[in-house]
Amino acid sequence: MEQAAGGGGGAAAVTSMEKRPPEVGVLREDAESVRDGEVYRTAEAPKCPNLRGILKVAENRRVLISVIPTLTLAIMGGAVLPVAWAFSITGITAGFLIMVVVASANAYTCDLLLRQAFATGCMDFETLGLAVGGRAWRLTTEISIVVLLLGTITGSIAQVGEAGAIGLTSIWPNTPGALINGSGRLLMVLATAVVIWPLCLVSRLRQLEYAGMVGTVIVLWLVGVTVVEASINDLPAVRDGEFAAVGLSSIGLVSQAVSVFGFAFYIQPVIMPLLEEMPAGQLGVKLTSYSTRVVVLVNSFVIYGLTGFFGAAMYGTSTESNILVNQWLGGGVAQGILNLSMTFYLAMALPMLEFPTRHTIDGWIPERWATNKRLRHLVVMTTIVVFCLVIAVAWPASSGYILVVTGATGVCMVSYIIPVVNHLLLYYSRSKIQKLRKMENERDPESKQFQLIVYRKERKPGTIWYIVEVLREIFLPVLVLAVGIFCSVASLTTL
Repeated sequence: MEQAAGGGGGAAAVTSMEKRPPEVGVLREDAESVRDGEVYRTAEAPKCPNLRGILKVAENRRVLISVIPTLTLAIMGGAVLPVAWAFSITGITAGFLIMVVVASANAYTCDLLLRQAFATGCMDFETLGLAVGGRAWRLTTEISIVVLLLGTITGSIAQVGEAGAIGLTSIWPNTPGALINGSGRLLMVLATAVVIWPLCLVSRLRQLEYAGMVGTVIVLWLVGVTVVEASINDLPAVRDGEFAAVGLSSIGLVSQAVSVFGFAFYIQPVIMPLLEEMPAGQLGVKLTSYSTRVVVLVNSFVIYGLTGFFGAAMYGTSTESNILVNQWLGGGVAQGILNLSMTFYLAMALPMLEFPTRHTIDGWIPERWATNKRLRHLVVMTTIVVFCLVIAVAWPASSGYILVVTGATGVCMVSYIIPVVNHLLLYYSRSKIQKLRKMENERDPESKQFQLIVYRKERKPGTIWYIVEVLREIFLPVLVLAVGIFCSVASLTTL
């Protein structure tokens, strides 16, 4: 155990036992010590103003402007491409209903994680898992994150090659086979070397804000093309009854469609390490929470909804699982430019997934093995990128299976099971950090050195408010957990 206490009431510097940099694992500036790998604090953080008060400060507005495009790029990535196909399977009403349920569930578990981070003082998945469930639960959390993100990165690199091959073929029908064969293997390598690897050199997520802005513009171009062309053609699939209010014609296809929606809204692995770059204390948590809600419930929901509805309304049952395969802008050069732009967008989104992967893997490496942080960053990042590239190039046709398996297991764990289990353990005061603090205070009742974590929200007296608390703190989390498990089971049944 290492401890460095600040003097004169200033913020203390805390070094974690779990091979983390000094700033990792401490959300509040007044945290003062670490015992048995757990972070403790001794004073409450100052009250944070409401949203109106937060927005009055120019720096807070700047943070939101920086974070929202970054998270928008992270959450969508290649998920925007199959949404129209999913709509064509489920139908209009069922498609939007599933989107509402899944988006709400993910926004809710994001808020749960942020609430847990603020209560415990741990601002990443790994230290939060350690504080709540100990080393075994932390390792489970870390493995879930790595499996999920490595699979997603691999599948996304394969999407880059596929989209690029389609774009080149549209512009240049006689494209040399070396460029486009094998689902665009050479394009995967070129995109990795020119776009993905250089962007992964950034040391902070918020440095990707301009990539997020550019990516958002490209996606909005795709949305505009889809909406305009479908509208000009009078929504042919809706007009002919091919794209109905409710589809659900085949259980197997519906399972695939549900899995597409189920994995389109997860952002949890990104928001936790992002906390390290936010303002300290409750202000940083609130800014992250507001940003996440905007990204999940507004940005991604609107983009998915418009692309999904109008794409399916244009092509009906002929909608491809990759919307770029369908003809847009009359085909030819115009569509080729659109597809190549989307290829660039897909490549820009990948560093958003590499960052939390590296963040987790970096914690497994002893500090003594790599004292040079930049070299450590370079080695771990390059290993991740090359590993995923090799798998994507070797088995490009299997990327879909990789995404399904890793997504079904990883998304369920990271987005649903872990947040809900953490919540219930903290709610019932059964987490490891709560037990340790209680034991410390019982050993020395007079000092009250370690403040007990207050996770439960204060409840008003009365039966009605008790029922409200049970519904909000127990029934709702379990219901959200059921949604996540259902989406994962639906996905696994497609194999």
